[in-house]
Amino acid sequence: MTRLTSTLLLLLLLALGAAAPGLGQTRGKAMAANATVENANAAPAQPRPAPAPVRTPAQIWTEPKTGMVFNWVPPGCFVMGSPRTEPGRNLDEGPQHEVCLSGFWIGKTEVTQGQWRAVMGGNPSLIASGEDYPVDMISWGMAKDYAARLGKKSGETFRLPTEAQWEYAARAGTTTAYAFGEGISQDQASFGKRYQLPAPRSSRRGSNRKTVQPSIRIRPNMHTNVAASFQPNGFGLYDMHGNVWEWCEDVYDAQYYARSPRLDPLNTVEGASRVLRGGSWVTKASTLRSANRSRAWPDLRTAFYGLRLVRVKEEPKDSPAQTTRR
Repeated sequence: MTRLTSTLLLLLLLALGAAAPGLGQTRGKAMAANATVENANAAPAQPRPAPAPVRTPAQIWTEPKTGMVFNWVPPGCFVMGSPRTEPGRNLDEGPQHEVCLSGFWIGKTEVTQGQWRAVMGGNPSLIASGEDYPVDMISWGMAKDYAARLGKKSGETFRLPTEAQWEYAARAGTTTAYAFGEGISQDQASFGKRYQLPAPRSSRRGSNRKTVQPSIRIRPNMHTNVAASFQPNGFGLYDMHGNVWEWCEDVYDAQYYARSPRLDPLNTVEGASRVLRGGSWVTKASTLRSANRSRAWPDLRTAFYGLRLVRVKEEPKDSPAQTTRR
């Protein structure tokens, strides 16, 4: 083939490509498919945090005695629990079921050591790093007492979140294992610190059981993180994953989901333990999942346990009514 013939053939092919863009699209699709395969074989990218919503003053309320900020979470329905295929799933996270909740006010952060001191006059924390760190060494009974005392000081009513409210707030409209995606990193939450505290034990069995606190000392890498150190979830809430476990109102029952009511569920049936949610600074990533459930005796105190409050108040009057199905 002469050089002139080759040149003419090349010009003809270019003209055909311009006249029939589908040929170029086909080639582009093939290249995109190859890129998809390469991306699938590459290391997965870190999940991105969900952006915080823009909030009006009517959707935020500050408790004047402590400066504790509460965000309004709108009413809505969501699927509670985890799918069977979720890595790290426990049997008590099912069956998945739809839950519908009235709107509620919930603490923007976990209760800090300064906010605890402003009400109770002292700081029980083992990891007493500063006023802006979450308070720790809190039992369920202590958390309930704090909510009641804060209410008396401020003239408001406070309580712990129900287990359903907690999960709804933690998910913030997501259906993934974490509010930030299917995975979580230490740039997004406080967890997986390399120091293990000795476990508490029971001094006796049955209804007379009491918790024996372990003898522990502060170590250099025993630490929580300052409240709101990481990006918030879609409801503008911080540290729903990690830092300290958060007590819920509910009595723990591994089988409760099978009979849970659809509207505003709360398990008050007598039981030995209470629900904890969110994981802590020392636990592994899977315990931070939105659906993960834990429990402990109501008198148990450790450097892993803290709290977040709900303010019992109606929807802001100038906030647009909205019901969300997820």
